[in-house]
Amino acid sequence: MTAPDTRAPLGTAPASGAFAGAIRSLSDRFAAEAAQLDPDHPIDSDAWPTVGAMVDHLGQIQRWATEVVRTGASVDRAAFARPADRERIAWFVEGSSALATELESRDAPDKCWAFVPGGTVGFWARRQAHEARKHLWDIRTASVAVPELPDAGGHEMAADIVDELYAVFLARAVRGGLAPLPTPLELVPLDAAVAWHLAPDWTVRRTTDAAADPAATVVTATLGDIALFAWDRAAPEDLPDRFAVTGSLATVAAYRAAPVHP
Repeated sequence: MTAPDTRAPLGTAPASGAFAGAIRSLSDRFAAEAAQLDPDHPIDSDAWPTVGAMVDHLGQIQRWATEVVRTGASVDRAAFARPADRERIAWFVEGSSALATELESRDAPDKCWAFVPGGTVGFWARRQAHEARKHLWDIRTASVAVPELPDAGGHEMAADIVDELYAVFLARAVRGGLAPLPTPLELVPLDAAVAWHLAPDWTVRRTTDAAADPAATVVTATLGDIALFAWDRAAPEDLPDRFAVTGSLATVAAYRAAPVHP
């Protein structure tokens, strides 16, 4: 059935069906690329430091999310770990296909459990599309130090991965208590009419252009690289050919050190 658009706390999220399609596309690429790599090859991830560990992680998350959407209830994520006797890539492909199919059969506003208030099926479609995208990026670090953001849905979807980070994970971190940023922080893409403005107290505004705040630290890059910086997967100081920073480098460091980007 066709799901209506869902509203994001920052901007307007793409249609829920676009997320399910992105899950299929990104997961297929993830599986194909992982299959060509040694499962013991290291990647740039502290929590899942090898290709095989990342495949097992994303496969477990996807199967867990499928069951949450199917039942509408909280379920034990540990129950969805890959069995030792299952071939890794085939197990992953089976689970990712099941997730996309389950989401396509549901309406985005349908209520179900989530780890944030007001959980819906649309929340999980959005969350799992972005999860697949960032973990595809992660396994690509097996061969490229800082890959480009994988393509999925153009600028609208790339902007939404930043919106979701701030609406879900930053909001949760703020509730737990965060030290203030030394200065305001502006994230300004070169190739899209969108920008994010973070006040020292971590309040976020999304606008269509850069603000004229002389006290702000401004990070400028392509939208894809802004998304990577937002999710702490690209350090501007290490990539001067891809990022420009004006203002306080201490603010950039404080942002990257804060526990807001899983």
